[in-house]
Amino acid sequence: MLQFDHRHSIDLHFAIPVSLPGCLPGAEVVADWPLDARFSGRQTSVSEAAGAGPVDRMNKEQYPFRMFLLGPFALVDAGGRSVAPKSKKAQALLAMLALSTRGSRSRIWLRDKLWSDRSDDQAAASLRQALLDIHKSLGPARDLLIADKNTVWLDMDRLALDIDLVVRTERSADQVTDELLEGIDIRDPEFEDWLALERQNWYRRLDEGQVHDVFEPRQQPSRDIAKHSALLPLTGAPDTSRTGKPPVDIASSGPSGRRVGGDWRWMMALLSPIVVGAGEGGQIAATRFQNLIAKAIIDGLGFGVTDLSFTSPHIEESEQQISLPLCLQLRLTFDGDMVLIELVMKHLINNRIHWLGSQAINRTQFERGEFGIAAALISQAVDQLAYFEEIQATDSRLSQDGLLIDAVNAIFRLSRDDLDNAERRLEEQIQYQPRSSTFAWLSFIRTFQVGQRFNALDAHLIEEAQAYARKALELDPQNSVSLALVGHVHSFLFGEYDYAANLFEKSIRLNPALPLGWDLYAMLHCYAGQPDKAVAMARWVQELGVYSPHKYYFDTTKCIAAALAGDHAAAISAGEEALRARPNFNSLLRYLASSHAHSNDLGGARHYLQRLEAVEGGFSIDAFRGSGYPLLDTGGGQILIDGLLKAGAKLR
Repeated sequence: MLQFDHRHSIDLHFAIPVSLPGCLPGAEVVADWPLDARFSGRQTSVSEAAGAGPVDRMNKEQYPFRMFLLGPFALVDAGGRSVAPKSKKAQALLAMLALSTRGSRSRIWLRDKLWSDRSDDQAAASLRQALLDIHKSLGPARDLLIADKNTVWLDMDRLALDIDLVVRTERSADQVTDELLEGIDIRDPEFEDWLALERQNWYRRLDEGQVHDVFEPRQQPSRDIAKHSALLPLTGAPDTSRTGKPPVDIASSGPSGRRVGGDWRWMMALLSPIVVGAGEGGQIAATRFQNLIAKAIIDGLGFGVTDLSFTSPHIEESEQQISLPLCLQLRLTFDGDMVLIELVMKHLINNRIHWLGSQAINRTQFERGEFGIAAALISQAVDQLAYFEEIQATDSRLSQDGLLIDAVNAIFRLSRDDLDNAERRLEEQIQYQPRSSTFAWLSFIRTFQVGQRFNALDAHLIEEAQAYARKALELDPQNSVSLALVGHVHSFLFGEYDYAANLFEKSIRLNPALPLGWDLYAMLHCYAGQPDKAVAMARWVQELGVYSPHKYYFDTTKCIAAALAGDHAAAISAGEEALRARPNFNSLLRYLASSHAHSNDLGGARHYLQRLEAVEGGFSIDAFRGSGYPLLDTGGGQILIDGLLKAGAKLR
């Protein structure tokens, strides 16, 4: 069982209050979960959140240790004596803890970032040695660093960071010449990726300043995705500087051009991006954004993609290889400190436009690969392609290629028959062409069947889910959709939150334009007793997937997260919107009954409870507890149960 206290949480860079509902006083943390696709800003301190104003982070009496992260790493005590370990990896470990929201990281995460090229046993031994080195260098103050069998953390209440002082004094980026962790040489690709993202986040902090706003649920979320919020995640493309390779597998296809997506047949085309008013930085950013588009299409739809900028200039010749007569073209217009991103879907031959979308974002952020809300354009384009393929699937070849899309649409209709039909389509797809995402969706179906108690043989379903999940990652460990789906399977069915969080983190890095990845990661936070952070992430998902055909599913997550966090007005608003699309979704009915009861609308609560009892063939608290549903032992879970009891739910 996971337990939490007020000092530790899932290691996300959200600007939200530190107090967590349902936390047990003095409880011991046994896991945390990092996410390096950053929400902007570090967390507001306890005193600031309480209205006491900013604190002096360089006060030697209150903060006897000072850590310098700009320029060469240094750690000194109140007398100015160095207490930094000599080992570079031990120094990196301290820096990684200090740069986390509350100074904590799981042992697994630290091992993966610093010793990714070693076996688990070797990495664990190396981590233990690094911790010993740090304790030795700290001497009598060794309790500055605390570790248990799962988690390592710093006592941030005794530590001042130079970067906090720089931000508080409102220095601009051009006034800070020292690089974050300058000269630290850790030759591990996972650490290099982490450091690149941290430097991105640091520059953004300098550009925008300290973010003190709090993510709050909105009763009627804006559906205007053109409204840009400063509190959006950094969704840059994976760093390619180390390998020199784009983040999408590219294989030569001979004289006809390049092929993206392994052995798949051509399905659709990307035209050369049009870039207006930019220098080299703009061209690089355009390539990154185009690569994200290709990645989203390949992982999300299973389509092959050809980039016509690398093929023969005669479209008529290239078009003969393309099954889907559509192309996407990216146009970037740089003007001052802004860039307008336009994405157009049109017919490959006659240029008839089928869909277009646009978004303006900050130029500096875009050139750094921080695409933010612009990722919603990619999500919309994928949805439009899926829709076009579905209505155009008239011949047998397109029908085969559309099996995956048809199956996914059936899954989200949620009925027993639809799930059975989806499973048959996916099995047919496997016979036609085995794909990682096909097995991942089969595994995902099992979570619905178990969660909605469609079958009594849960043990058999869980075994199948595990087997399908393993096969999905064996076929393609870089498929962002598969990683997200398998992450959900491991969090929902097995409670393996640490492992699942690593899968979600990887999925989001590979494809930050995937609403489902963010959404399922939000649900992990619900299961782990972190509903405030789930609400923050669900808000972003609603922006990213605002036009998704599965938007009700994202609204459901918002409903669940808000209900667990005690914001019942927001839960009711999101839940009733989702219920219009899926009136018999029992998960929604549970939370709506509970939230209406907490809002003292007992009539509405009993109405939803009666519908729930009809859907489930009778509902009781004991049966619910015995179903193995995650999160019931968390503080939010108790809120859910209390509301159901208040609504009149039977104990047995």
